[in-house]
Amino acid sequence: MLVVGLAAHALTQLVPLPHVSVLFLAAVITSAALWGLGASLFAAVLSVAGGSFFFYQPLYSFHVANPQEFADLTVFVVVAVLVSRLADGVRRQAREIADARLKAQGEALREALLNSVSHDLQTPLSAILGSATVLETLDERAGPRVQRELAATIREEAERLASYIGNVLDISRIRAGQVAPRLELVELPDIVNGALRRKERALAGRELRLTLPAGLPMLRLDLFLMEHAVANVLDNAAKFSPPGSAIDIGARLEEGEVVLEVANTGKGIRAEELPRVFETFYRGVPSDGRAVSGSGLGLAICRAFVEANGGRVSVHSDGEGRGARLQIRLLVPP
Repeated sequence: MLVVGLAAHALTQLVPLPHVSVLFLAAVITSAALWGLGASLFAAVLSVAGGSFFFYQPLYSFHVANPQEFADLTVFVVVAVLVSRLADGVRRQAREIADARLKAQGEALREALLNSVSHDLQTPLSAILGSATVLETLDERAGPRVQRELAATIREEAERLASYIGNVLDISRIRAGQVAPRLELVELPDIVNGALRRKERALAGRELRLTLPAGLPMLRLDLFLMEHAVANVLDNAAKFSPPGSAIDIGARLEEGEVVLEVANTGKGIRAEELPRVFETFYRGVPSDGRAVSGSGLGLAICRAFVEANGGRVSVHSDGEGRGARLQIRLLVPP
């Protein structure tokens, strides 16, 4: 209101404005769009009071002597009320559309989550139940080797189940805005080594080529979140490359950032697929066409955790058959 009043005063000093009240409609419309009908009506009352006190004769009085000016204020009040109702209606409609869109997105996420849960929980649960049933009914002649194999199957599938449930819980926390990093000074090798320990079984039989130069600066990060993010990257690199192939893990200092890069020798990623790899529930297909376990949440969680620590993540590929590289860029603290 003050800005509009000063602008109106400046204009009346330059040119005569017989209907100065029209200028106050801007404040009324803005109030209706931002705060609703009540605020716009309050702005209309202030506009009438300010116009009669500062711009209509006699000045500095709420009395309006000129009938034409009184009619001008009356028309302004009617127009202001109508415009306020229209602007408030548009505001409400926009809010309802936004709420409907959010609801539709929530329903789509819920349906995708239910579909993923029903599919991805069934496989490890069936394997655990089958192995446990066989183990329970074994007689002593089966020998310890069979028992160890069944126990190993139960353990592997339980770990797979725990990993999946952890991813679902993580994506729920991300959606709810509950990811709050606990920052501390961390060395990059600690993050990489922790991620390698987490994914020791998934990386078994792989040639891991590490290039982590000495002297990299310390980073101010949440160790748990970043270790989790890098572990998801390693898991993804192993899933989408041939068994026994090499995985390169390297780091470098570049323009005030530490760049961590993980590269595999899989089938690569088509250009049109690159923007989708960080989408929730998006799954690629390995180079040999084999089925892989997973929820399609790993890289989505990775991006969220990296960004929560002030970093950036991107994926690059030179095309099909040429592997893929995922880069995590982390700011060096001052």
